[in-house]
Amino acid sequence: PAKLEWTRKQKRGYHRIRSLLWFWESHDFQVLWVTLSTSPGGDADQLTYRHKRLRQRIESQLGYHGLEYYQVRTEEKHGVLHVFWAWRVPPGDRSRRFWISQDWLSDQWEQIHGAPIVWIKSYKPGRRSRNRLSRYVISQYVQDQCGYVNMSWSWKRSLGFPLGAVWNTLRKIWQNRNRVRVMRSQPEVPMLVLVKTWEDLLAGHPILLEERIVKLVLGRGLVLTPI
Repeated sequence: PAKLEWTRKQKRGYHRIRSLLWFWESHDFQVLWVTLSTSPGGDADQLTYRHKRLRQRIESQLGYHGLEYYQVRTEEKHGVLHVFWAWRVPPGDRSRRFWISQDWLSDQWEQIHGAPIVWIKSYKPGRRSRNRLSRYVISQYVQDQCGYVNMSWSWKRSLGFPLGAVWNTLRKIWQNRNRVRVMRSQPEVPMLVLVKTWEDLLAGHPILLEERIVKLVLGRGLVLTPI
């Protein structure tokens, strides 16, 4: 059978998830993959707000302060959130595993949203896992037949900048440079170079961008230094 072409929305979603997973891995975050449901007769429009309340409880009761997330909301069944939670041990603190028991999560979600059905699993870091899971989430949930509603993430907490806007800026610079190279009969810079530059930026490595050194610093965002 012919391979289905992804929509722009799906491609954008894949890029966001994969970028965030890479960012979290590069900065020693531990990641959990979670599904939060809505019971029959429940109010799916409250999912985002109640997810916020749940995160507040996780921080206050379990001590996982600074919790970050990525969520995809769909209308499947009675309304579902597919979520990644990410947390890292604060500098200077003792090593600690990031884990939330299914029983605790089920009890809390039932109190907050009236739905006891939840699912949680640890994410295994690595390029293969990152690519496969990003593709799975987008293929399964970000499509019309799954009742996709929206996606959102906590970019202000440590990234400090909107992923889409900065990626689009880098891509535009890459495209403009290649146009010039084509006019000069020079070989184009491969897409792989753009992707590697993006991954270096997310990992906290300095990159050269139009006569400035740009570096991501956790808690501060992008720091620009003129050459």
